[in-house]
Amino acid sequence: MGASRQLRIGVHYEPSNVDPHLGAAELALQMTNGVFDTLVNKTADGAYRPGLAETFSISDDHLTYTFHLRKDVLFHDGTPFTAEAMKVSLDRARNPDNRSQLAGGLLGSYRESRVVNEHCLEIVLDSPYALLLDALSQGWLAPVSLACAQSAGGSFMPHPVGTGPFQFVRWDKTDCLVIRRNEHYAWAPDCVDNQGPPLIDEILFKFLPDDATRTTALLDGSVDMIFAANPAEAQNLRATDGLDVTTWPIRGVPVSLMMNIKRSPTSSLAVRQAISHALDVDSLVQEVFHGEFTRAYGPVSQFTLGYEPGVENMYPHNPAQAVHLLEQEGWLPGPDGIRMREGETLRVTFYALPVNFYPQFGAIVTRQLAQVGIAVDVELCTPPQWIQAGMQGLHNLIPQGKYASSSQLLGFVYHSRKSGQGSYGWSKRAAADYPQIDTLIDEAENCLTPEEFVPLFAQVQMEVMQAALAVPLHCNATIVAARDTITGLRFDAIGAYPLFHDTTFQQDKA
Repeated sequence: MGASRQLRIGVHYEPSNVDPHLGAAELALQMTNGVFDTLVNKTADGAYRPGLAETFSISDDHLTYTFHLRKDVLFHDGTPFTAEAMKVSLDRARNPDNRSQLAGGLLGSYRESRVVNEHCLEIVLDSPYALLLDALSQGWLAPVSLACAQSAGGSFMPHPVGTGPFQFVRWDKTDCLVIRRNEHYAWAPDCVDNQGPPLIDEILFKFLPDDATRTTALLDGSVDMIFAANPAEAQNLRATDGLDVTTWPIRGVPVSLMMNIKRSPTSSLAVRQAISHALDVDSLVQEVFHGEFTRAYGPVSQFTLGYEPGVENMYPHNPAQAVHLLEQEGWLPGPDGIRMREGETLRVTFYALPVNFYPQFGAIVTRQLAQVGIAVDVELCTPPQWIQAGMQGLHNLIPQGKYASSSQLLGFVYHSRKSGQGSYGWSKRAAADYPQIDTLIDEAENCLTPEEFVPLFAQVQMEVMQAALAVPLHCNATIVAARDTITGLRFDAIGAYPLFHDTTFQQDKA
């Protein structure tokens, strides 16, 4: 029955496409939250539930958060989970020498952690930061054992030691990652049914970056489940006896074509609006994803807490309107049909990775924009080149998305503090450009409840679309194809990371 064998999962992971500073623990997080537990847990409706902290409170000035920790939790190396371990983990994430841009950035205005006693921790902020609890609910800020942290040095440890239901076994960089049941686990969050050790012994994540190879591995029995199944193959897999196929929506900022407002010609609002009208997003999403993914309409996906439906009618596919906007700006057709103005060709550069369907996006965008007289140069590049292009603002168009549990993470992509040189916001917007966006985000990020922040971020979504900072393309999702004897798989509040606490599977049917 359930605990008698290893669960084998084929995943889309390719070492060459991973930042060199991404360690085994972060890879384990991308595959499953199983190696780690978090201080608090968040639900899809925005509520915060106990995790490693049994209770927490917030001071009246919103600058001090006090966490009372569970006393029965052990790390995988047998050492106890304490306030000191949590403090060291947070301080390490914030330390710029460790180059943990994501984890460190999630901590916002974090100043320090204070150990009140062995099982009580205070986190002190320099200014109110309503996203702190959201950050602490993500595995990037999960605690690791003191011994593990102290031995890590300046790079993330190759053998992470957390408190989760599974413990790290090995990571063969070109082959697989293995995690094994934590027999002592007895502190599961209340969002799962099974409060004890997992119901399966071991999970092997087999690295199969090629879509066809993953599908073949599932069909021939080499793996029991695949994540990120190819949308083009989903219908055939559904029709295969013994398999189930489920699409799990991922919340957050959908994959969007970010438009650099500091680089000509997308520095022009009219050009950005013309691109928004010229692109037939419905046909693009259908062509690439075969009905498996949902098209996006705004800066937040439809599945995400705080989504504003008012964005849905802002840029209908309307090539005639695109032509009108361009000709008002003086862009007239040249001999080859590509528009020109004062000797300048209307040409944009699209940076794309050779994964995530980005080359297909580039080809379709090139074809569609040519119909209104805009030329597109698609630059296929390596992940480091792609990241640098976005950070340095070398692009006109570049795809970007962000996993998030609510609209509160909009600031990470669209606030001007995240949009300068070397920053993650690839519209490259400065504070003086559409300043109302910053004003609204600043106010919303000081709100602790959805009732307070949702209306403000609704306005942010409308402002972003009015400024045409991006063309939303598709909502993220994970297509899971698995043997129908597997039950109990669920995902976290973001929808991106699987939880295996309740997962069981039977031996192959006779």
